[in-house]
Formats: sequence, structure tokens, C-alpha cells
Amino acid sequence: MRWGVGAGDAGGMSLRIAPVSVDDPASVEAWVQVLDEVRVHEFPHFPRVTRRAGEAMLRHLFPARGIEHHVAWLDGEPVGRLETSWMTEENLRVLFFTLEVVPRSRRRGVGRALYGRVLECAGEQGRTVLLTGSSLSMEGLPAPDEAPVGFAAALGFASTLPEVQRRLVVADIDENVLAGMAAAARDRSAGYRVVQWRDGAPAELAERVAYLDSRLISDAPMGDMQVEPEKPDVARMRQTEAVLAGRGRRLYHTGAVHEDTGDLVAWTTISTGAETPGHAWQQITIVDPKHRGHRLGALVKVANLHFFRAAEPEVTVIDTFNAAENSFMISINEQMGFRRIAAFQNWQRELGDSTEPAA
Repeated sequence: MRWGVGAGDAGGMSLRIAPVSVDDPASVEAWVQVLDEVRVHEFPHFPRVTRRAGEAMLRHLFPARGIEHHVAWLDGEPVGRLETSWMTEENLRVLFFTLEVVPRSRRRGVGRALYGRVLECAGEQGRTVLLTGSSLSMEGLPAPDEAPVGFAAALGFASTLPEVQRRLVVADIDENVLAGMAAAARDRSAGYRVVQWRDGAPAELAERVAYLDSRLISDAPMGDMQVEPEKPDVARMRQTEAVLAGRGRRLYHTGAVHEDTGDLVAWTTISTGAETPGHAWQQITIVDPKHRGHRLGALVKVANLHFFRAAEPEVTVIDTFNAAENSFMISINEQMGFRRIAAFQNWQRELGDSTEPAA
């Protein structure tokens, strides 16, 4: 029996794990219901995933990546979800997954059953490294529930990279601080000019945007995670832009161009969308290593914040993630006004020559 299509027993109750398909409205509704129930309990700072946003996620898929979604049903009620994904151009040993069970149905075998499907998928795709994540308690940031940490440890996962979510409350922004940051950055960045655009990269910048994007994993702290940099070319980048547009995301970018070479050497992005009113994500910020030391990170981040706010005045909070050890980027974010609100842990497990059945 395969968990992906079959049924089982959890303490005498009927347990079924079934795929989610955009062509099956009931499965989408159940998936969104589980997403929201877990979010309210464990990730209260995350924006809600609406039915429309969920359908867009299922329809518009990122290139060079396979993905599956499943919902666990216990006695006819949706109680858990599983997302498994795998890259098809890089990281060919790695299976990424998200496994969530609603609080009222934990410790009833649902998580173990979903993990069985993870192992099946790893075998099907020839993957030997599993990567996932969970909430985490840090000093001053208690996790809503310690169960995910215990579950990961019980399954043999090792902690790899702690991350911290920070939030900028727009109403609390200190304009004098931003002005000071911008002035200090301009003083150090002679020979560079700021460029800005919305959504897809201009043709003349596309190759450099793809290059900078490919550097993210190389340059950012990754702890012990066994992941290699993606190497998107312009064609793959254009596919990604189309996916984000299909999902209704609006992106605002600011970069720094080196005047002597014409190269884009720094880049940052903030995104929002109609399905997350009032909320935005501060996403990638990266500076080409050859051009560090000119405060280009601060230059583009402050400029992009102004660019974004002028176009999206209804946004009230902007969230971001940083590796806990990324002290340089954290210092810029905190100077801008971002404050810690939650912590997360990445977990990794290496499988043996063959994947074992679920415990």
C-alpha cells in the first residue's frame, strides 16, 4: 500500500493521505484549511494563505523543480499536510519537505504517516538528503509549540541553520535614521548609480540579475545544510518572473550599477500582493563580493524601501528572514527598524543506501 493513495489506521481511526490537485476543489479547500489552522497556532506572524492564493500556487509552478502536495484525512477531517519538492538541475541529492499537523490531531500517528510518504518520495526521486524546517525557541522568542522540534529529533534529523524572522512596522519607521543611512551609503558609493524597476528585470540588466541570484546560497550563511547554489540563466529567471506574476505578486527592485563597467553589482527586492493586503516581504539582498565595502547593501535597501512605500502605501508591515549568524545583514535591518518576532530551525537528515519505512 502506498500512503500517497491509500488509507491506514491511527489508533483505530481511519487515516487517509491523498494528493492535492487544483482540479479537485475539495482537496484544495482542505489543504488551505490545514495551512491556516497550523498558521494560527504556530506561525501567527505569517499572512494567511487565501483560497485564491492557494490555487495560484498550485497552478503556477517554479521552473527546474518538481513538487507534490498531500493532505492527511483522519476520520474524514483534514488534519495534516505534506509538501515535497526537488530540484531538477541542481541539488540532485536533496528532497525538501514541509510536514504539518493541526494541533488537535498531533501525537496520533498522522505525522509519522506523512513522513512515510516523504521516504517514499525520496526513493522515487533518488534523493538521499532530507531538508525541512520548524519553529524554534530562542532567548526572548519562545516557540508556540515545542512538538515540531521533538518530532524532528525523534526522526533522526540534525539541526543545521537557525533563522530569525524580523518585522518592520511602517508606522514606526524613523525617517531621520533612514536619511542618515542613505547619506552614509552615498558617501561610500561614489562610482555607483542606483537603478529601480518593478516585476521583471529590464533586458539590459537580466544577465546580471540572474548572476546575482545564483550567488545567494554561495554568499549567505548556510550552516551545515548540504545545498549547492542554483544556477539560473536568463531563460529560467524569466520563467520564475512569470510564475510570480501568475501568483499575483508585485515586486519592487533596487540595484546599484558600477559606472566603469556597467555591471549590476547589488540588488534587493520587496514583494507584496493583493491576497496579502497590508503585508510585504523583504527578500533577497546581495552584493557582488568584488564590490563590497561601499555600503551598497544599505544603499539599495533604503532606496528600495522608499520606492516600495511610495507605490504601496497600504502596506503596514514588512517581514524578512536572516540566518541567525548573518550579523552584517542583521545590523542593516535592525538599523532600519526591523525587530525580531520569531525563530526557526532548519533540519537535515542523510539517508542510508535505502530509505527505511516510517517508524
